[in-house]
Amino acid sequence: MRRFFLLIMCASLLCLAGCADDGDDGQTGAVGSAGADAINYGTIEGLVLDASGNPVADATVDTDPTSITATTNEDGEFTLSDIAIGSYQVTATKSGAGAATVMCGVAAGGITSMSITLTDELDVPATIMGTILNTEGAGIMGATVSVAGQTDATTTTALDGSFSLSDLTPGYLFLNVQAPSDTYLDGGNRKALFVQGGETVTDLEITLSGRPSADATYVGMATCEGCHGSYHIGNVDPALFDAYNGSETAAIHSRFVTEGTSHLVYKSLWPDMDGVVLPKNTSGGLLKVQDPATGSSTALVNLALCREDASEAGDRYTPVGEGEQFLFKFYATGDLAEGDLDCDTDTAGATWIPVAATIGGEGNWGEGYTDETHAIADSHPNFGEGKQRYMCRLEDVPYIKQWNLENGVDRTGQPQDYVAYMPAFIMQDGTPVGSDILEDSEPGTPTFWQKSPSAWCGPYNTLSRNCAGCHATGLKLETADITDDDGHSYKSVVTYWEYKDLNVTCERCHGPGSDHLAQKFDNTTLIMPQYLTTQAANETCGQCHGNHDGRSSTPAGVYKPAYDGTYTDTLGYGFFVPGVYSLETFFANFNQPTTTLVPDWTVGSFHTWPDQTHSRPHSQEYLELRRSVHYNNSYETLACFDCHNAHTLNGGPASREVDGYEFSNVTYANNTLCLTCHATRGSFTDVSIADVAVLQVDAGRTVTKDDVEVTFEDSEAALARNQVAKAVAEHMQVKAGMGGALYTPTDSDMPVGSCTSCHMAKIGKLQDINVDFFYHLAADSDGNSAVAEGNVPSHVFDIVWPGQSSVLKNSDPASGHDYDIMPNSCSKCHEFARISGDLD
Repeated sequence: MRRFFLLIMCASLLCLAGCADDGDDGQTGAVGSAGADAINYGTIEGLVLDASGNPVADATVDTDPTSITATTNEDGEFTLSDIAIGSYQVTATKSGAGAATVMCGVAAGGITSMSITLTDELDVPATIMGTILNTEGAGIMGATVSVAGQTDATTTTALDGSFSLSDLTPGYLFLNVQAPSDTYLDGGNRKALFVQGGETVTDLEITLSGRPSADATYVGMATCEGCHGSYHIGNVDPALFDAYNGSETAAIHSRFVTEGTSHLVYKSLWPDMDGVVLPKNTSGGLLKVQDPATGSSTALVNLALCREDASEAGDRYTPVGEGEQFLFKFYATGDLAEGDLDCDTDTAGATWIPVAATIGGEGNWGEGYTDETHAIADSHPNFGEGKQRYMCRLEDVPYIKQWNLENGVDRTGQPQDYVAYMPAFIMQDGTPVGSDILEDSEPGTPTFWQKSPSAWCGPYNTLSRNCAGCHATGLKLETADITDDDGHSYKSVVTYWEYKDLNVTCERCHGPGSDHLAQKFDNTTLIMPQYLTTQAANETCGQCHGNHDGRSSTPAGVYKPAYDGTYTDTLGYGFFVPGVYSLETFFANFNQPTTTLVPDWTVGSFHTWPDQTHSRPHSQEYLELRRSVHYNNSYETLACFDCHNAHTLNGGPASREVDGYEFSNVTYANNTLCLTCHATRGSFTDVSIADVAVLQVDAGRTVTKDDVEVTFEDSEAALARNQVAKAVAEHMQVKAGMGGALYTPTDSDMPVGSCTSCHMAKIGKLQDINVDFFYHLAADSDGNSAVAEGNVPSHVFDIVWPGQSSVLKNSDPASGHDYDIMPNSCSKCHEFARISGDLD
């Protein structure tokens, strides 16, 4: 007779997929009414039966995590009262009768009911049998298979890749698979396998990703396109290769860096051919900057922005292509008044440097460089539009050109390199121009603003060293530590660079492709992120989305991108390769929080608000995710690509299969993506996957079941929408007392009822400089300006309460700023939740 533990998925199970709320252990209670305490406890009640279905008296019932213990009465009934909300294993035991464990959740103020049937033995072991495969479906011999948390549960795969693990403690199990050689990468199951007591699970299959050899080289996007441009494997979006070829609907990864000025945003803010624009400093005065002729960081010079036809360049500068040029005009002095600054071409001693490339700025703004009024619908919802920096050619900066000459740095014959940023950039997102909340000295966005004005044209500020580590593929550098004749020492000055693609393309995530070509397109020589461990899968994205202000460990404090000089002469040429390396060695004090306004990389790479949990700037989504219950729970650990499509970045993942329904290009609209996991569980027990399919169809996306496209009658679709709205409203009422709020998750201007409004509030900001109006300001309860939100959604997925913001208020507001105060989940919509950081 097969013996087993009975698993009951209780109706109140909060988050089987690992999606709890915030609090000391990942939970939160319901908000009490005025004058009443919040509800943070519930009740578990039930019935214990023997194998024949008879009530069992005097059975002991307890929980894990530990709460209280109960004993069943003569009718087999028990009650566990005042149980803190959360998920529990409930175990019933009686000597001679057996034991059993069930899994359930406790909701605030709720009663969880269950029936537990005892087996005749305690802790009946389980067995798992399966096969470890490569990406071509062949078995892998010699892989080490183990069960997380069970030290004795380890075995090695046979010749055909098969394995058997016995004497396992039942429950939710994660298997770890250690690759037998450098031919493969470690893997495992990211969704826990539930194994009942006494059960033998058979036919489990786990696939390991292959990996390129240590001497593999990059082949470039054009080579990949040769095959994959005509047919597409799996769920790769057919528009992928059009995207990499510069389509206006291209993925942001493939167009973040654009040579030339074709993707310059807000061209209307640049002057007309006979006009001038004068960028301002943080005090509202004329911006003075480092002199590109002398390199002086003390004798700053005046700056003007100009536009002219390339045919008028003469010998003042080398044009960037034909047509209009966008120019930085640097004066020879910094003692001029505003009326003295213009775009006169006869100005003595002026240095003219054209914008030669742009970095960033397009974001979710599908055709922002031609559509400043957003008349065309935005098409990339994963990204805010943020900012755009301007770059110039190294040889156009007289100081850098002369410095390279004097110090033996010859860059001829190499790909074009750029100064990574010029001393002014355009900030696109923040409090808009004309807002009543702005002070007279605050111009509002979009606007030109200063970017490191006194330190922009040093020999270290190159795209190759500071940016290409994240914004290029197949990057290889040669550097030198140089002390010049003035006694200034510079670490790791780039003397040579090359790359395959100037942007993020296939090999950035899948590894160098030369082996794949040489071995006739054998997929076992490529990295497949979906088969990596949870950590490695997330580090695929985290190599660039896991750092903003950190620096390399080797060499110490030099590189901002993921670089480890230990690996210069092997795979990746020193730059991170997913699954092959661990990010721990690529950044000093990786994942450690640093909370100062000006971050200190020697303390930690994770620049946070004072709570050490939520990111203050952008580009740190992975480090936030690591602090999320999505990343660390007993049931399923999520990877970035479970919610994002890295190939197009247009909406959710390319495909998700749930209970026989397959969602294609899952939409974020109306909570659809979130509910593909959370429906049928916890607060959303009464929402079916069919209900969620209605939301997907409403958004114009496709759902199939058994390969047949799903459609709905108007009446059943209306019922589904009602069921979702009811569940969301009840969830808001229990968690935040918001039952009376209008359910409008499809309205971006009033997104009440959207999961992301509360659980992914925009806590961070695309940081270049701390200025109040770079955040979204609005009035607090007293009419003072305060931060309503930033522009980077939190990936901790918890609720940030107003109280967490209020404790940051400066006791002397005369020395405070609005940007000192962390935004919270309520501050976007509610005045009471905004906290002014200064006197106005």
